[in-house]
Amino acid sequence: MLRNAVVLCALFCAGAASAQVSGSFALLSDYRYRGVSLSDGDPAAQLALNWAGPGGVYAGTLASGVRLAGDAGMRAQLQLLPYLGYARRLRPGLSWDVGADYAAFTGDRGYDYAEAYAGLAGERLGLRLHYAHRYFGEGPPVLYVEGNGSLPLSPRLRLLGHLGVLRRNGGNGRYGGEAPSRYRYDASAGAGLTLGAYDLQLRRIANRGGAYYRFGYPARAVAVDDAWTLSVSRTW
Repeated sequence: MLRNAVVLCALFCAGAASAQVSGSFALLSDYRYRGVSLSDGDPAAQLALNWAGPGGVYAGTLASGVRLAGDAGMRAQLQLLPYLGYARRLRPGLSWDVGADYAAFTGDRGYDYAEAYAGLAGERLGLRLHYAHRYFGEGPPVLYVEGNGSLPLSPRLRLLGHLGVLRRNGGNGRYGGEAPSRYRYDASAGAGLTLGAYDLQLRRIANRGGAYYRFGYPARAVAVDDAWTLSVSRTW
């Protein structure tokens, strides 16, 4: 994900005296978040701004278009995802980082929630653990574990892989009751192509497990259909 790039930059800046600022703009055929569409299966645009300071501190924000379910039906709005973290190198090719982010939605503030995370990252593989006390505002406490991999085939082309497990604790405040399963699973596989400052990614996304609404996702059933997604981004 976009945050991984700024974590790497923070590691490179750890011994430098000045900070670095970067950004990116992306167009997505479908904004999938942990396997669930937050754009109701429609295209979305995203803007990311990142700051990597000396000493391993990093921060940034992501702004994305979303379409969420509410009392008045599906509603287009903006998601803001600011984050702050700290990264350190364990040894060449391996680093760790910890941080927190806050998901805010311009139309339905009841979906806002905070999340803490910690992770390990290598040259080709990364693991990260996330915890949110009230997932999407009124959802249950959740733990999310994800693994991400990248395998270069050439200087421009690479294979991409992702596997995530989401576990909910307790009932769901919005819908009540207990779901048949406390777990949701999402996975994706695809390829990425770098062309100068542009990056293209094609992925096949699948997810399984407990009913998505029991985890707090403000979406429709179409949001969890398996799908192909295409994204084009430009960094600066």
